[in-house]
Amino acid sequence: MKKKKKVAPPAAPRRSPSRNGHFAAIAALVLVTLAAFSNSFSTGFPLDNHTLILDDPRIRSTAAENLTQILDHTYWWPNGESGLYRPLTTLSYLFNYTILGNANHPAGYHWINFLLHTANVLLLFALMLRLSRPWPAFFIAMLWAVYPVLTESVTNIVGRADLLGGAAIFGGFLCYLESKKAAGPRRLASLAGLALATAIGAFSKESAVVLPAVIVLYEVCFNQEWSKMLDGCAASAIPIALMLWQRTAVLSASLPAEYPFLDNPITGAGFWIGRLTAIKLLGRYLGLAFWPLKLSADYSYAQIALARGSFGDWVCWLAVAAALAATLPAWKRSRLAFFFVAFAFLNLLPASNLLFPIGTMMAERLLYLPLAGLIAAAVLAADHLPVSRRALAGFAALLIAGFAVRTWVRNLDWTDDITMAEAGVQASPRSYKFHRLLAAELIESHQDLDRAVAEADRAVAILAPVADPINSAGPWNLAAVCHRLKGDSLTGGAARAQYEEAAKLALRSIAIDAATRQAYGQRHGITSPVPTSAAEEYRTLASAYLHLDRAAEALNAATQAQKIDPGYAEVYAQIAHAYAEQDRPEDAAIALAQGMIVTGDQFLRTELIKLYQSGLDAQGCAVVAGPQRPALNPKCPIVLRDLCEATLRANRPDLRSRLACP
Repeated sequence: MKKKKKVAPPAAPRRSPSRNGHFAAIAALVLVTLAAFSNSFSTGFPLDNHTLILDDPRIRSTAAENLTQILDHTYWWPNGESGLYRPLTTLSYLFNYTILGNANHPAGYHWINFLLHTANVLLLFALMLRLSRPWPAFFIAMLWAVYPVLTESVTNIVGRADLLGGAAIFGGFLCYLESKKAAGPRRLASLAGLALATAIGAFSKESAVVLPAVIVLYEVCFNQEWSKMLDGCAASAIPIALMLWQRTAVLSASLPAEYPFLDNPITGAGFWIGRLTAIKLLGRYLGLAFWPLKLSADYSYAQIALARGSFGDWVCWLAVAAALAATLPAWKRSRLAFFFVAFAFLNLLPASNLLFPIGTMMAERLLYLPLAGLIAAAVLAADHLPVSRRALAGFAALLIAGFAVRTWVRNLDWTDDITMAEAGVQASPRSYKFHRLLAAELIESHQDLDRAVAEADRAVAILAPVADPINSAGPWNLAAVCHRLKGDSLTGGAARAQYEEAAKLALRSIAIDAATRQAYGQRHGITSPVPTSAAEEYRTLASAYLHLDRAAEALNAATQAQKIDPGYAEVYAQIAHAYAEQDRPEDAAIALAQGMIVTGDQFLRTELIKLYQSGLDAQGCAVVAGPQRPALNPKCPIVLRDLCEATLRANRPDLRSRLACP
């Protein structure tokens, strides 16, 4: 039998450039990367950045309790559960927030992201120098450094998980290659470096677990020493096993996490439709890699439809087939190019929805490492074309310049939520999230109420076909708020129509919230707790009903909101208003007094004093002059009676004792 021919491993040429040449290349890589991302340092905390950084109490000090909570809870805790476990990423935010003192100033976070990305660019350059020649290595690293799609990982602060995972893959693989040619203590040090890099990656982002697979892929491609491969796999498998053990313990102690249908419709599709859609997504990723002009931070419902055999589906499927057909011959013609295509696929595979659905249908940040592989394969393939090196270098330089400009422009979209929303509704017009975000930002900043109403209506129009148990209550309530505010700016029948629409939308929001919690509880055999955010829907409904002179229904809605979130002062004013509309002024006074006791809100105290002064206090003793303003007189019979009832409802026996309530 003929013995199988071994393929020699890629190696750098014998005549290497001078050290000065390497320093010049490194300097150029750093400077061009800095130029492309130079305007990212002034961008802020849009989208998930606010929740994961500014709203995470664990990163506000280095107290042992905070460190324990980071290690013992999931990535999104305490603001939610996502099934993600990334303690090192969260610790890196703590490093910025507390140790560097950046707090809510974004520049320091961006500098850390930039330094991590630049380090990854240099690691890729070092890897390519080991596997290829200097000029392809330089252009591969340069193209990847400024690729516009990478802004979601670099300019977006919470893209740091991708940066740490990328450093682990590149650094760990370089350590493995070093271990193959080293011996004795130097080899042990290289394997220890591989284990450390894997630990950093695994505890920063789940997809870093592909590092052992990259090692196996390399050996399969180049037919090398299998015993050394096993040593490398063992060194990387140990920290992965530790991460999986800790992750399992953390997730088992947390509320069950689910991937919402609206974030990833594949979760609600059958097996074959899900897999065909995942292949379709691979085609869309290839399109982004080839033409990164239109970029978006969200591809959730209903921006990308499930695969049903449409023309667009076939275009994506054929693109994947064409990429596969172009890759297979590279096994014989350019084994290194084949390796990097497979490297790209391996790094995308865990998040591709091919093996299992994940928390997002598609995301540009998932291309951070895969793009390095695709660019490397493309440049290595171009190196075999019958074209002069000068022509190839000129074309690459044009691409680098164009990509750097596109990256610089894209950075500005990450300035804040409103710039991101404005860009998002253009790039992803079928994404309900961007329409909702833009409406919320317009309302928050008191800009263009009519447009806010239109954007909110667009969001719920996209969601209208979705069944309540898999829908989202938030956009419906936001639309209700927008219509209620629109009603406030109108009069007569036009205002009433807006309030009626607000009530209808709020009722749909309440129904969706109840249906989603019930479905969640049934799936997991638990009683799903009612979050305090659910009270907002009832407060919106109560406000609409009050404007429609439907006091009894407003009272029911406001009372429900008060039960869910008793610490919200405005709801007591709504209850009092509803009682007053039903000619029950003393009940209104008790509601205001209860709110004053529970929340300490001075507005409620002022409203209570006004109510007594309006004629409720027949004896004229309820209000007395205070040092600075009118004050309540607890010795007045009506005030004492109302305060005693309010303390009973507020469950404040200490105040009842002080008032000497019967």
